[in-house]
Amino acid sequence: MLKTDTFGQGPNLTLLHGWAAQNSDWKSWAETELAPYFTVTLIELPGFGNSEALPDSQHIEADWIAAITDKLPTQTHLLGWSLGGLLAQKIAVESSERIQSLICLASTPRFTQSDDWKWGVSPSLIADFIQAIGSDTAATLKHFWKLQIQGSHGARQLIKEFMAKIQDSSLPSMKGLLQGLELLKSIDCRPCTQEIQCPVLWLLGENDPLIPVNFIQDFMAEFSTIQPTVKVEILSGAAHMPFLSHPTETAEKIIAFVQNQNP
Repeated sequence: MLKTDTFGQGPNLTLLHGWAAQNSDWKSWAETELAPYFTVTLIELPGFGNSEALPDSQHIEADWIAAITDKLPTQTHLLGWSLGGLLAQKIAVESSERIQSLICLASTPRFTQSDDWKWGVSPSLIADFIQAIGSDTAATLKHFWKLQIQGSHGARQLIKEFMAKIQDSSLPSMKGLLQGLELLKSIDCRPCTQEIQCPVLWLLGENDPLIPVNFIQDFMAEFSTIQPTVKVEILSGAAHMPFLSHPTETAEKIIAFVQNQNP
């Protein structure tokens, strides 16, 4: 069973968080910045926060997507951050009748590099995380959180504040962490990109250490032909957690995009 938090009023906007995160990491931001405009639903991914982990299987991607889709409002705008963005792209194709628009925050169609995909992290980095998670979970997650914030304006203070905020949070389950890493390694949304029919916003941080700047420069220009309804916005000075470093600017981009779909 996946935990959800719902608040606010207006058109439905559903948020899916990233790897190793949980609803509490961005709930206060969503309540302050988004709830005045939308009925916001936060869905906690399997094995993170207070959501139960799913059993291991040969169909983890399908199992996760089915569990998330079960918690979606009947009609909703869908925002996915990082891993949540990969899952959101898949959902926008498989449940197209329910998704009014798609926002990919600090996300790409594929997270890891391959022979024909240079815009991502190396498979060896994912392998290192898998090994490190097993030996020292807390230290590995602390390193990951710092990595995501690095590059933001005021990163040192943001890291200090965020670490203090999550000090009393429970650690994700090992099963959730490992399944999530497997999804980061394996999900490839490129084949289904052209099948996304709803309006799409790619909202990216200028200094994101996990999404190379050449992804923005070399690849995003192609989306005008791959996704005719696409819009790309770059948040100056932001890294992989724009809602933390640039809360108002990030929300303003989201609000303007969604309201354009619901004039």
